[in-house]
Amino acid sequence: MTTPPALSYQRVTDPTYAQLAASSFTLEDFGTAQTLSGPCPRCGQPMEFTVVRRLLRDSDTPVPAGTPAPPVPSGRSVVLYCTVESVVYDNTPAGESGCGAYWSVTLPAGAAG
Repeated sequence: MTTPPALSYQRVTDPTYAQLAASSFTLEDFGTAQTLSGPCPRCGQPMEFTVVRRLLRDSDTPVPAGTPAPPVPSGRSVVLYCTVESVVYDNTPAGESGCGAYWSVTLPAGAAG
């Protein structure tokens, strides 16, 4: 693992982070979850962030056949944060990863679910 000399861990946000992520991230929809992939808008390292859209039911709970799990509404805002693990930044707290950046995005209303 490497440490870029000009960047240290800092829990921080900026309005441009959401704009950069919106223009550079891709969204993959798995039905019950969505994965957003792209470069972190602060450190530029590739990252993935998974958003659970629907919880699966416990197998011990009787559910009538054909009953779908209730969907999480599309078009909702979620907070993403840097999940980079390949780089350890100066001043990273124990148990944390990434550069500390976070931002909010709105998932598209037309996604499956």
